[in-house]
Amino acid sequence: MDFIAGLFGGAAGVLVGHPFDTVKVHLQTDNPNNPKYRGTFHCMKSILLSDNIRGLYRGISSPMMGIGLVNAIVFGVYGNVQRLSDNPNSLASHFWAGAAGGLVQSIVCAPMELAKTRLQLANHIDSSHKFKGPIDCLMYIYRTEGIRGCFKGFTATILRDIPGFSSYFVSYEFLMQCNQTPGVFYTLMAGGFAGVASWLACYPVDVIKTHLQADALGKHAKYNGFVDCAVKSYEREGYMFFFRGLNSTLIRAFPMNAACFFLLFRGY
Repeated sequence: MDFIAGLFGGAAGVLVGHPFDTVKVHLQTDNPNNPKYRGTFHCMKSILLSDNIRGLYRGISSPMMGIGLVNAIVFGVYGNVQRLSDNPNSLASHFWAGAAGGLVQSIVCAPMELAKTRLQLANHIDSSHKFKGPIDCLMYIYRTEGIRGCFKGFTATILRDIPGFSSYFVSYEFLMQCNQTPGVFYTLMAGGFAGVASWLACYPVDVIKTHLQADALGKHAKYNGFVDCAVKSYEREGYMFFFRGLNSTLIRAFPMNAACFFLLFRGY
C-alpha cells in the first residue's frame, strides 16, 4: 500500500506542481547582474509567451517517468522504517523514517533531476546537443562524462533530501495528530503546509543543486563541487543567492503536496 499510494500521490503532485518547478529553475539560474525576470509570475508569463504552455511543462517526462520509483522508495522506506520503530507514532520515528526515505531515494532522484533541469533549461543555455527526452539526455551525459557525470549534484541531493523529507513527514504527522478526525479539507491543508515546511528546511541546498546540475560538464564546468559552488556564489551575490526562486517554490509546494497527501489519504 505504501508503494502504490506513493506512486499515485506523486504523479498527482507532479502534474499540479511542475509549471512552478520550471519557474523555480529559471529563477534560480537567472543572471543576477542582468536578470530576465522580475519575479515568479513575470517569469511564468515570459515562458508562456516564448514557448506556450509546453514551456512550463518542459522536462516533465523525467519526473513522471521516475515518480513511481522515487515515491515507491520514499514512502516504502518511510513506512517500513517507521513501523519498525519502538514507538511508531512518535514524531521522532517519523523524523528518522523520513530521513531514511530521503537518503535512499537520492540514488534515483539525482540523475532524474539532472535530466529534468537540463531539459527545462534547454532553450536558455548553450548546448551543442539538443535532447529528445530524459533518456537521451542521460545517455549523452553518460557517453561524454561517464557514470559520474550522470550523478552530478548527487551530494547536494542527499544534503537537500534528508532534512527535506524528515521535516516533511514530521510536520504532516504533527498536524494530523492535532486533529483526531481529519477530513478531506484538513488533510489537504496539512499536506500543503508539510510541503512548505520541507522546502523551508532545505531550500538553500536546492539552489546549489540546481546550479551544479545546470553547470557545464567536464573541463568547462564553473564549479568543482558543492562547497566550491556555495562559496563562489556567496562571494558573487551574497546570502540572497540561496533564496532565489523561493516564492515560486512555496507557491508550488502547497497545491502539489496537498494533492499528493489527498490521494494518499483517499488511498488509505
